[in-house]
Amino acid sequence: MIVTVAERKSEEAARRSAAVAAVVAELRDHARRLGGRYILHGSAARGAMRYDSDVDLVLDFPSAAEGEAWRFAEKACHRHRLPCDILPLAMTEGRFRARLEAEGVVLS
Repeated sequence: MIVTVAERKSEEAARRSAAVAAVVAELRDHARRLGGRYILHGSAARGAMRYDSDVDLVLDFPSAAEGEAWRFAEKACHRHRLPCDILPLAMTEGRFRARLEAEGVVLS
């Protein structure tokens, strides 16, 4: 059976979409335990994962818990074979911060 490039890309996009749903559930539970929140943005937040999409996350946690939150997010994405891009909320500003507040999906 021949599988086209378009079919492989479509299958990978579907796999990544399903994987994001699993990661989101894990992150939401973890955020509640640590008293913080993850903010999902980008294609994962829009429900528009592509075959090459990553998981864009912003962390908003007490400083004592930020490292643990970061490591947990990296490990959760890795378990589901998803690349991730993580940034602490303190490193955001301006238009990016406004877009996060308007379009980001809060996981807490």
